[in-house]
Amino acid sequence: MKFGVACTLKCRSVFSSGIFVLILILSGCMRDSKPVQFYMLNADTGDAGATRVPASANAPLIGLGPIRIPEYLNRPQMIVAIADNQYRLSEDHRWAERLDQNISLALFKALPRQLGTDRIVRYPWSRRQVVDYQVGIDILEFNVDASGQSRLIAQWFIKRKDKPTIDKRSIYQFPASTTDHAIMVKAQSQCLTKLGQEISVTLRQLMASVDGK
Repeated sequence: MKFGVACTLKCRSVFSSGIFVLILILSGCMRDSKPVQFYMLNADTGDAGATRVPASANAPLIGLGPIRIPEYLNRPQMIVAIADNQYRLSEDHRWAERLDQNISLALFKALPRQLGTDRIVRYPWSRRQVVDYQVGIDILEFNVDASGQSRLIAQWFIKRKDKPTIDKRSIYQFPASTTDHAIMVKAQSQCLTKLGQEISVTLRQLMASVDGK
């Protein structure tokens, strides 16, 4: 009987010690864990030489999209290319929304000022909306490399009345950081700004040439 009581007390002691150790481990993990930081890209309007004007029913309707990015980029974690064919994903630093949607939204906010018109719709638009100019973008590369440079390579096109008009490839690069994610996002936003400005200038020239005929 005494042996059984002793075993019971010992088991309880071991169990209590195990619970105490588990609590210590969990407490340490909670102290060491970092809050996840979320980021959004933007595309500053810059000075593209256009003054925004109210929408007019007679003004051309511009459709933005589709915008496609590689699947390896379309994930919540921010990415740094640490070597050729090798990437580092950050679990603590993430995009606040899907990256392709963030790029689309950033350009959609910037283009009206850059183009001087509010007549812009995002893909997919309603079948009842007939766009006069469509801007499609394929993002081929959009991340920070091992040397701390933010790099954007984009293949983009402009169609007028569903007829191919312009097909271009643009490359932009800005100094960034491999460890400071806020600086990374700023540099990537600068790349996106440059893309929006080039598209806007090209679109305005195209529309002016059509109007001049």
